Amino acid sequence: MDTIKEHIESRDFAALVDFCEDLELQLALTPNANISPEDFYGPFLLGYLLEQDLPSARFLWKRLPDAVKSSSKELRAIWDVGAALWQRDYENIYDLISSKTWSPIITPLMEQLADNLRERMLNLISEAYSSIVIDDAVKYLGFPREKVLTIVEERGWEADLTTNMLQPKKIGKRKIILSS
Repeated sequence: MDTIKEHIESRDFAALVDFCEDLELQLALTPNANISPEDFYGPFLLGYLLEQDLPSARFLWKRLPDAVKSSSKELRAIWDVGAALWQRDYENIYDLISSKTWSPIITPLMEQLADNLRERMLNLISEAYSSIVIDDAVKYLGFPREKVLTIVEERGWEADLTTNMLQPKKIGKRKIILSS
């Protein structure tokens, strides 16, 4: 479990996924009572979500034994976030992430997932829209209206409060970590 924590702390989610895939195969061949499925599968599932590999996350969920799924409310809650991502239910994703108290190993992963999603949404909005209703941007970003207006203003977007519209500015490939 130390290796999983190291990958989380270094934010190397591709390495986290690789390690968990290898560990899953090892555990299938030689079960280890010292490794809790809850401690292992939660970071594994979130690793896939952080790598934006929804099909692999979905297949991991499907191959988990029902006993493991039903024994862990946190693991189920992680998959609820994954299912919302799968369904592109962005407004609900942020509620699912913020409405639960996550274990210490899962908390930084969930925070990073929310940050990554917001950054991706800002990039997508800037590429796909010449104008967008402020309330729609609020849904995509999962922040209160005032925080969304502050963020988009910092990025050079135009906000027209009389028409309730934003005019996004292309933001390219820069990466800014947002905190909730």
